[in-house]
Amino acid sequence: MASTKTGAGLLATVALTLVVLAIVAVTAAPRAWADDSEAQALKQVQRELRQLRADRARDRKLIEKLEQKLDQVESQDNQVRTTNQQLQTTTQELKSSNQQLQTKTDAELKQIQAQVAAGPTQSQIARWLGGYWGSTQFTLTGGAAADFIYDRQNGQNTYAVNFSPLMLYRLNDWLAFEGTFTASFSPGSSGASFSSAVDTAQIFLNDYMELVLGAFDQPFGDWLETQGPFWINRFITAPLPFGVESLVPPSDIGMQLRGAYQWGQVGQDVDYTLWVANGPSYDSSLPQPVVGQTINGFTNITTATNGKAYGGRFRVYPFPLDSNLGRLELGASTYNGKWQNGLWLNAWDVDFNYLRGNLQTRGEYLESYRQMPAGSGPDNRQGWYFQAGYFLNGLHIPGLSEFDQYLAKVEPLVRYSGVNQRAVVADEISTIPALGFNGSPSIFVPHAREVALGLDYWIAPAIVWQTEVDFEVPHAGGTFYSFNGASTPTASSVGATPNDRAILTQFAVGF
Repeated sequence: MASTKTGAGLLATVALTLVVLAIVAVTAAPRAWADDSEAQALKQVQRELRQLRADRARDRKLIEKLEQKLDQVESQDNQVRTTNQQLQTTTQELKSSNQQLQTKTDAELKQIQAQVAAGPTQSQIARWLGGYWGSTQFTLTGGAAADFIYDRQNGQNTYAVNFSPLMLYRLNDWLAFEGTFTASFSPGSSGASFSSAVDTAQIFLNDYMELVLGAFDQPFGDWLETQGPFWINRFITAPLPFGVESLVPPSDIGMQLRGAYQWGQVGQDVDYTLWVANGPSYDSSLPQPVVGQTINGFTNITTATNGKAYGGRFRVYPFPLDSNLGRLELGASTYNGKWQNGLWLNAWDVDFNYLRGNLQTRGEYLESYRQMPAGSGPDNRQGWYFQAGYFLNGLHIPGLSEFDQYLAKVEPLVRYSGVNQRAVVADEISTIPALGFNGSPSIFVPHAREVALGLDYWIAPAIVWQTEVDFEVPHAGGTFYSFNGASTPTASSVGATPNDRAILTQFAVGF
């Protein structure tokens, strides 16, 4: 800008010098140039002055335009520099934001991966299902099975079918109902039968506690409540202490308070069940109580001689889910009730189950102590079982890889169970096979023992073809009571009962 103005001043100075020289030349010219010559020269000078003025004006305009263009160029240059600075600042901010976003994304991804590994919580599942189904929903589930049963000692074989729908009705967030109805048919028995094992109302007090009212599976130990349904049981039959020689009532009518609490990391939980119910009762068809009577399922609510029962079950899960140590459950239960006026039945149980990868194991030990009328002596019983199973999906047959897909669905199992008691009532023995019972008379002895081998083929997660071979190997003989129509029993001692073998196969579907 300064150089332009300097050039304009120089032009003006040159023009003014030319004008002065011209005037001096005219003035100093000889007078010989007379009037015409002087006039012409003066006109010429005037013309040149006008031309100079015009050129100067034109140059001034040109200079002004150049100055304006230069100002525009400088302004544009400043804008470009400002824009470039802004772009650099924005680029830096974008880099910083991108780095922060990447850090946040990595953190959220790790959190999501941890949540996926831990799995959804029960409250999340309930909320998702609630959003899908709405406040009221009805669900039909349960199972169906068909059995073939053969017992060697009796030389009998039979078929049995069972259909057990489980209906769940959820009214709202805090109230739900559950009902199970069983229809079964065994040609060798009395024919078709219908029963209802579970009918409850469930009141959810909060996220960690619920109240259960109605008829329920006995919350004693682990097997009756969690493994009893045939579409869940890995075997076809029940362990001896929970089958036909059950030590506690398999079901009852009353009220439960259930809850759970997470005491450590995810997976480290404890749950509890406290309950009161109608109490135990025994076969009322016998003329009088005797040692070794079969315990009933539901207790008749109108029986005036029955007291009430109460009990509790506590279970703890010590391993976190992400510890890679598997899933271990340790439990303890108690049952206390009056079965006739002031006569007590007291029982306790300890149990465990452990799952890791393809391996699953579980077991229980329980004892019951039943007070008897004067002169009868105590009716003490013990029972236990242990079982283990292993999926073969980690094994491969060399050269026969096409069979790996079938081998992966196979689960071999083994179970050992036993019962000790003082006596058995001969009038209560029934050797008619039925779904879940092989009909062997060797079970009905004071010291029954059974080794069961199972082979399950899982067609789908809820469809299984099961085969079971039972070896009944009674430990010793004992006392048998028999009424034979009399009002007082006849006691007889028998020696060791012969061993027996039975084969069962079952096709079961859970839905």
